[in-house]
Amino acid sequence: MTENVVGANETVGADILWPLSAGRLVIRPATMADADAFFEYQRRAEGQAYVSRIVNTIQQGRDLLADRISNPDGLMCALVVDGRVVGDIGGRRYRPDSLGPEPVVWDFRLGYSVHPGWWRRGIASAAVGLLTPELHQRAKIRRVVAKVFARNEASIRVLLNNGFELEGTERAVVLGRDGGWLDDCTLAHLP
Repeated sequence: MTENVVGANETVGADILWPLSAGRLVIRPATMADADAFFEYQRRAEGQAYVSRIVNTIQQGRDLLADRISNPDGLMCALVVDGRVVGDIGGRRYRPDSLGPEPVVWDFRLGYSVHPGWWRRGIASAAVGLLTPELHQRAKIRRVVAKVFARNEASIRVLLNNGFELEGTERAVVLGRDGGWLDDCTLAHLP
């Protein structure tokens, strides 16, 4: 699969022609100017239910955003509707495991969040549908993977409706904030 070779110094997403858009939704690379808008929904309890790194202060939000923007293997994008940031999508590329030579391809761990006030409007589905083919075609990502807690049925539907396949579920693998154990589903999209 030499068509997926990506240079070690190249930033993930550098070959994507930004912005991406469909209808009222625009996806563009995030900037530090988005920190306040991201914090608006990242700090809300309902927005923290299924994320591993919670944000309780604007400084934590800025630090998280700066970390994601500065990582050459990371991609952090703003979801914008009618000029307002209503969510984010992105992730991190990584080399797949190998029992032999070092792989010359990249895989990508995808994640996204939408402001709870904008849930059930198709924003996450449209964003996944826009970004995933760009990751394969322009960023030369071999496999796009999403890890979703089994109880997050809406997110699983978003991924399945965009051509991801459920590859498996790890039972009682993540300790939840409430002390209970959560099942974690792995979904993946191949070109």
